[in-house]
Amino acid sequence: MARRQRLETLTGWSMMWIICMFDIPVRTRKEMRKATRFRNVLLDEGFVMKQFSVYIKPVKSLSAGQTVTKTLSRFIPDNSSVSFLYITDKQYLMTENYLGKNYEENEEETREKNGQLLLF
Repeated sequence: MARRQRLETLTGWSMMWIICMFDIPVRTRKEMRKATRFRNVLLDEGFVMKQFSVYIKPVKSLSAGQTVTKTLSRFIPDNSSVSFLYITDKQYLMTENYLGKNYEENEEETREKNGQLLLF
C-alpha cells in the first residue's frame, strides 16, 4: 500500500527536470581541464548533454533537484557562469525541438564515420 501511495504522488507536476546551462572560459589548458572536470561531474551525476553547455537530468522532486545542484555548485570553476533551471515534467513535455535543413544528414554522416549506432 505504501508503494502504491508513493507512485501516485509522483506526477508530471511533482517530477522535475534540472537544466544546467553554463559558460566556462577555456582560454588556457588549466581552464580547459577545469571545464572538462565540471562536465564529467555532470555526467557522473546522471546529466545528459542536450546541447553544448546545456545538460539535463530528471529528478523526482524539487528538493531532490536542489540537493543535486548544491553538490554540483562545489565544482563550478572560477570565472564561470552556471545556471540551474527547474521545470516540471509536464512543462518539459511541452518542449518543441526544431532541426535545421541539413542537421540530420550531418549527424548521420558523423555517426557513420565514427562507427556509432543510433539507439533511439
